[in-house]
Amino acid sequence: MSAVSSGMHIRHLQSPRGFILIEALIALVLVGVVFLGLEGSLTLVLRALADSERQTTATRLAESQREHAFAVGCVAGAGSDSVNAVAADWSASPTGALIHVTQTVRFAQRSGARVEHYIATSACP
Repeated sequence: MSAVSSGMHIRHLQSPRGFILIEALIALVLVGVVFLGLEGSLTLVLRALADSERQTTATRLAESQREHAFAVGCVAGAGSDSVNAVAADWSASPTGALIHVTQTVRFAQRSGARVEHYIATSACP
């Protein structure tokens, strides 16, 4: 039995004039708040990526210096290099059949200047 045949009247709910506009404005404000939150997160992620890139550059520079010092053989030496705002100092000193390489790497991060020290030892070729 349908509502029409039973004599029941069905009323259609009609929204007051302008109610849809208010809903749309509220949705727009909510979307704006979400995007502002995402923008703040994106800024933090980009800064962390920049810090990570400098850390990677520092590690690769130190590795390159170390490999060079080991490849030269058991010869004392020292030097410094700089790449993309990353500075590194190194010194190599032979002791018997071993060569010791000491390095200091400096670079900037959001939290301030960072200094890392590396010490490596290898058998003389």
